Amino acid sequence: MTRTLGIVGGLGTETSCTFCLHVNAAIQRATDEQPRIITDNLSMSNKGFRTLARGDFSPETLGLLVDSVKRLNQVGVDLIAIPCNTVHIFIETIRRLSDVPVLSIIDETAKVCLERGFTKVGVLGSSMTIKERLHTNALAKNNITTVIPSTSNQQFIDECIFRIINQQSTVQDHSSMNEIIQNLVSEGAQAVILGCTDLFLIIKQDSVSVPLLNTTAILEEAAINWFLQEEQ
Repeated sequence: MTRTLGIVGGLGTETSCTFCLHVNAAIQRATDEQPRIITDNLSMSNKGFRTLARGDFSPETLGLLVDSVKRLNQVGVDLIAIPCNTVHIFIETIRRLSDVPVLSIIDETAKVCLERGFTKVGVLGSSMTIKERLHTNALAKNNITTVIPSTSNQQFIDECIFRIINQQSTVQDHSSMNEIIQNLVSEGAQAVILGCTDLFLIIKQDSVSVPLLNTTAILEEAAINWFLQEEQ
């Protein structure tokens, strides 16, 4: 196996490590060989995390992303994956700076929604993801409408994401997120996108009444398929 995947990690360290483990395990099962993966873990500050989650522009985050993508290009990766929805506000900038393709978690999620025939989905994510309409715009291209949380619920989601990243989430967080999902369902959502890659850590399919679209798992699948194309 000669292809090398580069991962921009640290934007939710547990999630990026889980992403790497899942891709590695899937390729090992399919080919009896481990894939070549290089992870660059960003040195994000707690202030940077909170700023981004609350929907404010973060020069710190963009600078770290740019440096990470440059490093991954320098060490010779063939594809880059970023297990974080929010920083996809910078995807076009990142792609212009990269000599190799950069997967879009937003576009890959839209493909899955279209394939599964959904026409209206709920979106959970950081205020930045919601405000910048990352999923909403991508889905609209496929005539899929979206439902988003209320302002007060969105404030809670931002704080909840910050707690998850810092491994401080509570049982109440789990319960409250399930209630928010039910609110989206009552507004017609046929499925709900976990539009923050850390949300799968506390929101489980067996606790809600509609399909959950785990963006972390969707990006994993895209990376796995890319590796397996080499074997065909």
